[in-house]
Amino acid sequence: MEGRREILVVDDDPVIRRSFTDLFESEGYSVTVAKDGAAGVKKFHEVKPDVVLMDVMMPKMNGTKACEAIREADALVPILFFTAAPSDVSLVRGLGFGADDYIPKDRSPEEFLARVQAALRRYDACTGHMAAARDEAAIGNATVDFTRMKIVCRGKSVQMTRSEGIVLKLLASTPGRYYSYEKLFAALCGDKYMGDESSVRMLMSRIKHKLGVKAGNLIVSSRGLGYKLVK
Repeated sequence: MEGRREILVVDDDPVIRRSFTDLFESEGYSVTVAKDGAAGVKKFHEVKPDVVLMDVMMPKMNGTKACEAIREADALVPILFFTAAPSDVSLVRGLGFGADDYIPKDRSPEEFLARVQAALRRYDACTGHMAAARDEAAIGNATVDFTRMKIVCRGKSVQMTRSEGIVLKLLASTPGRYYSYEKLFAALCGDKYMGDESSVRMLMSRIKHKLGVKAGNLIVSSRGLGYKLVK
Protein backbone atom coordinates (compact mmCIF):
# COMPACT_ATOMS: atom_id res chain seq x y z
CA MET A 1 0.00 0.00 0.00
CA GLU A 2 1.42 3.39 -0.99
CA GLY A 3 1.66 6.05 1.69
CA ARG A 4 0.10 5.93 5.13
CA ARG A 5 -3.66 6.35 4.96
CA GLU A 6 -5.60 7.80 7.89
CA ILE A 7 -8.68 5.99 9.22
CA LEU A 8 -11.13 7.48 11.69
CA VAL A 9 -12.93 4.85 13.82
CA VAL A 10 -16.03 6.09 15.66
CA ASP A 11 -17.60 3.70 18.20
CA ASP A 12 -18.73 3.98 21.82
CA ASP A 13 -17.30 0.53 22.67
CA PRO A 14 -13.62 0.76 23.75
CA VAL A 15 -13.06 -2.90 22.86
CA ILE A 16 -14.20 -2.26 19.28
CA ARG A 17 -12.03 0.84 19.03
CA ARG A 18 -8.99 -1.11 20.24
CA SER A 19 -9.69 -4.03 17.91
CA PHE A 20 -9.97 -1.82 14.83
CA THR A 21 -6.89 0.15 15.86
CA ASP A 22 -4.84 -3.04 16.15
CA LEU A 23 -6.23 -4.43 12.87
CA PHE A 24 -5.58 -1.41 10.70
CA GLU A 25 -2.30 -0.35 12.31
CA SER A 26 -1.00 -3.87 11.62
CA GLU A 27 -1.72 -3.19 7.93
CA GLY A 28 0.14 0.13 7.92
CA TYR A 29 -2.76 2.53 8.40
CA SER A 30 -2.75 5.44 10.82
CA VAL A 31 -5.79 5.22 13.10
CA THR A 32 -7.65 7.93 15.03
CA VAL A 33 -10.58 6.98 17.29
CA ALA A 34 -13.61 8.77 18.74
CA LYS A 35 -16.06 7.51 21.37
CA ASP A 36 -19.31 9.01 20.02
CA GLY A 37 -20.77 10.76 17.00
CA ALA A 38 -20.12 14.31 18.21
CA ALA A 39 -16.49 13.49 19.01
CA GLY A 40 -16.22 11.78 15.62
CA VAL A 41 -17.29 14.91 13.75
CA LYS A 42 -14.79 16.97 15.76
CA LYS A 43 -11.99 14.50 15.05
CA PHE A 44 -12.90 14.47 11.36
CA HIS A 45 -12.24 18.19 11.07
CA GLU A 46 -9.00 17.86 13.04
CA VAL A 47 -7.33 14.96 11.21
CA LYS A 48 -9.00 14.98 7.75
CA PRO A 49 -9.01 11.17 7.43
CA ASP A 50 -9.02 9.25 4.16
CA VAL A 51 -11.88 7.00 5.30
CA VAL A 52 -14.35 6.87 8.22
CA LEU A 53 -15.61 3.71 9.96
CA MET A 54 -18.72 4.60 11.96
CA ASP A 55 -21.01 2.73 14.34
CA VAL A 56 -24.72 3.44 13.90
CA MET A 57 -26.03 3.49 17.48
CA MET A 58 -23.97 5.83 19.71
CA PRO A 59 -24.62 8.37 22.50
CA LYS A 60 -24.70 12.17 22.07
CA MET A 61 -24.93 11.91 18.27
CA ASN A 62 -25.75 8.69 16.42
CA GLY A 63 -23.93 7.53 13.32
CA THR A 64 -26.45 8.81 10.79
CA LYS A 65 -26.42 12.31 12.27
CA ALA A 66 -22.62 12.30 12.39
CA CYS A 67 -22.54 11.13 8.77
CA GLU A 68 -24.80 14.01 7.74
CA ALA A 69 -22.54 16.49 9.57
CA ILE A 70 -19.43 15.14 7.85
CA ARG A 71 -21.14 15.20 4.46
CA GLU A 72 -21.82 18.92 4.87
CA ALA A 73 -18.05 19.44 4.91
CA ASP A 74 -16.92 16.67 2.53
CA ALA A 75 -19.09 15.01 -0.10
CA LEU A 76 -16.49 12.46 -1.18
CA VAL A 77 -14.63 10.96 1.78
CA PRO A 78 -15.66 7.30 2.14
CA ILE A 79 -17.90 6.64 5.15
CA LEU A 80 -18.58 3.01 6.05
CA PHE A 81 -21.18 2.13 8.68
CA PHE A 82 -20.89 -0.94 10.86
CA THR A 83 -23.32 -2.23 13.45
CA ALA A 84 -24.17 -5.28 15.55
CA ALA A 85 -27.68 -5.35 13.98
CA PRO A 86 -27.27 -6.42 10.34
CA SER A 87 -30.69 -5.51 9.00
CA ASP A 88 -31.93 -4.04 5.75
CA VAL A 89 -33.40 -1.11 7.70
CA SER A 90 -29.96 -0.08 8.87
CA LEU A 91 -28.60 -0.46 5.36
CA VAL A 92 -31.32 1.77 3.90
CA ARG A 93 -30.79 4.42 6.56
CA GLY A 94 -27.04 4.29 6.16
CA LEU A 95 -26.95 4.80 2.41
CA GLY A 96 -29.77 7.32 2.73
CA PHE A 97 -27.68 9.54 4.97
CA GLY A 98 -24.68 9.57 2.63
CA ALA A 99 -22.70 6.51 3.68
CA ASP A 100 -20.84 4.50 1.05
CA ASP A 101 -21.12 1.02 2.51
CA TYR A 102 -22.51 -1.01 5.40
CA ILE A 103 -20.68 -3.84 7.20
CA PRO A 104 -22.16 -6.03 9.97
CA LYS A 105 -19.78 -6.22 12.94
CA ASP A 106 -19.66 -10.00 12.80
CA ARG A 107 -17.79 -10.03 9.49
CA SER A 108 -14.17 -11.16 9.40
CA PRO A 109 -11.20 -8.78 9.77
CA GLU A 110 -10.24 -9.68 6.21
CA GLU A 111 -13.59 -8.41 4.93
CA PHE A 112 -13.25 -5.13 6.81
CA LEU A 113 -9.80 -4.65 5.29
CA ALA A 114 -11.08 -5.50 1.81
CA ARG A 115 -14.07 -3.13 2.07
CA VAL A 116 -11.86 -0.26 3.26
CA GLN A 117 -9.34 -0.88 0.49
CA ALA A 118 -12.13 -0.96 -2.11
CA ALA A 119 -13.59 2.30 -0.77
CA LEU A 120 -10.19 3.96 -0.95
CA ARG A 121 -9.65 2.78 -4.54
CA ARG A 122 -13.00 4.28 -5.58
CA TYR A 123 -12.18 7.49 -3.71
CA ASP A 124 -8.74 7.78 -5.34
CA ALA A 125 -10.17 7.15 -8.79
CA CYS A 126 -12.91 9.72 -8.23
CA THR A 127 -10.64 12.46 -6.86
CA GLY A 128 -7.97 11.75 -9.46
CA HIS A 129 -10.48 12.23 -12.26
CA MET A 130 -11.78 15.41 -10.68
CA ALA A 131 -8.29 16.85 -10.39
CA ALA A 132 -7.74 16.31 -14.11
CA ALA A 133 -10.69 18.32 -15.37
CA ARG A 134 -13.88 19.97 -14.23
CA ASP A 135 -16.83 17.72 -14.89
CA GLU A 136 -20.28 19.22 -15.49
CA ALA A 137 -23.56 18.20 -17.06
CA ALA A 138 -26.74 20.08 -17.92
CA ILE A 139 -29.79 18.14 -16.74
CA GLY A 140 -33.11 19.84 -17.28
CA ASN A 141 -32.99 23.29 -15.70
CA ALA A 142 -30.04 22.34 -13.51
CA THR A 143 -26.28 22.35 -13.96
CA VAL A 144 -24.61 19.47 -12.13
CA ASP A 145 -21.01 20.03 -11.07
CA PHE A 146 -19.59 16.58 -10.38
CA THR A 147 -16.23 18.09 -9.42
CA ARG A 148 -17.67 19.96 -6.45
CA MET A 149 -20.66 17.65 -6.01
CA LYS A 150 -23.16 20.50 -6.38
CA ILE A 151 -26.42 21.01 -8.26
CA VAL A 152 -27.21 24.57 -9.34
CA CYS A 153 -30.81 25.28 -10.36
CA ARG A 154 -32.35 28.73 -10.84
CA GLY A 155 -29.51 30.38 -8.96
CA LYS A 156 -29.71 28.06 -5.97
CA SER A 157 -26.99 25.56 -5.13
CA VAL A 158 -27.40 22.31 -3.21
CA GLN A 159 -24.75 19.79 -2.18
CA MET A 160 -24.85 16.19 -3.36
CA THR A 161 -23.58 13.22 -1.41
CA ARG A 162 -21.04 10.93 -3.03
CA SER A 163 -23.72 8.27 -3.57
CA GLU A 164 -26.03 10.77 -5.28
CA GLY A 165 -23.21 12.01 -7.50
CA ILE A 166 -22.18 8.51 -8.59
CA VAL A 167 -25.72 7.48 -9.52
CA LEU A 168 -26.58 10.73 -11.29
CA LYS A 169 -23.32 10.69 -13.25
CA LEU A 170 -23.97 7.11 -14.33
CA LEU A 171 -27.43 8.02 -15.60
CA ALA A 172 -26.15 11.17 -17.29
CA SER A 173 -23.35 9.27 -19.04
CA THR A 174 -25.82 7.34 -21.23
CA PRO A 175 -29.22 9.09 -21.41
CA GLY A 176 -32.01 6.77 -22.43
CA ARG A 177 -30.36 3.64 -21.03
CA TYR A 178 -32.00 1.85 -18.11
CA TYR A 179 -29.86 0.90 -15.12
CA SER A 180 -31.16 -1.89 -12.93
CA TYR A 181 -31.13 -1.82 -9.14
CA GLU A 182 -28.27 -4.32 -9.24
CA LYS A 183 -26.12 -2.16 -11.51
CA LEU A 184 -26.78 0.93 -9.42
CA PHE A 185 -25.77 -0.90 -6.26
CA ALA A 186 -22.69 -2.28 -7.99
CA ALA A 187 -21.65 1.29 -8.87
CA LEU A 188 -22.16 2.37 -5.27
CA CYS A 189 -20.78 -0.55 -3.30
CA GLY A 190 -19.01 -2.97 -5.61
CA ASP A 191 -20.13 -6.07 -7.45
CA LYS A 192 -20.01 -8.35 -4.40
CA TYR A 193 -22.48 -6.41 -2.29
CA MET A 194 -26.16 -5.97 -2.95
CA GLY A 195 -28.86 -4.11 -1.08
CA ASP A 196 -32.55 -3.47 -0.77
CA GLU A 197 -34.43 -1.85 -3.68
CA SER A 198 -36.04 0.61 -1.26
CA SER A 199 -32.65 2.20 -0.56
CA VAL A 200 -32.25 2.93 -4.28
CA ARG A 201 -35.75 4.45 -4.39
CA MET A 202 -34.85 6.69 -1.46
CA LEU A 203 -31.65 7.75 -3.18
CA MET A 204 -33.43 8.52 -6.45
CA SER A 205 -36.09 10.50 -4.59
CA ARG A 206 -33.41 12.73 -3.06
CA ILE A 207 -31.72 13.22 -6.43
CA LYS A 208 -35.00 14.26 -8.06
CA HIS A 209 -35.74 16.68 -5.24
CA LYS A 210 -32.36 18.34 -5.65
CA LEU A 211 -32.70 18.59 -9.43
CA GLY A 212 -35.95 20.53 -9.14
CA VAL A 213 -39.68 20.27 -9.60
CA LYS A 214 -39.55 18.80 -13.13
CA ALA A 215 -37.03 16.08 -12.29
CA GLY A 216 -39.80 13.49 -12.23
CA ASN A 217 -40.03 13.94 -16.00
CA LEU A 218 -36.26 13.64 -16.41
CA ILE A 219 -35.54 10.51 -14.39
CA VAL A 220 -38.05 7.74 -14.93
CA SER A 221 -38.34 4.17 -13.71
CA SER A 222 -39.81 1.03 -15.20
CA ARG A 223 -40.60 -2.18 -13.34
CA GLY A 224 -38.05 -4.82 -14.18
CA LEU A 225 -35.73 -2.37 -15.97
CA GLY A 226 -34.68 0.19 -13.36
CA TYR A 227 -34.02 3.91 -13.88
CA LYS A 228 -32.99 6.06 -16.81
CA LEU A 229 -32.36 9.70 -17.60
CA VAL A 230 -34.64 10.83 -20.42
CA LYS A 231 -32.78 12.07 -23.50
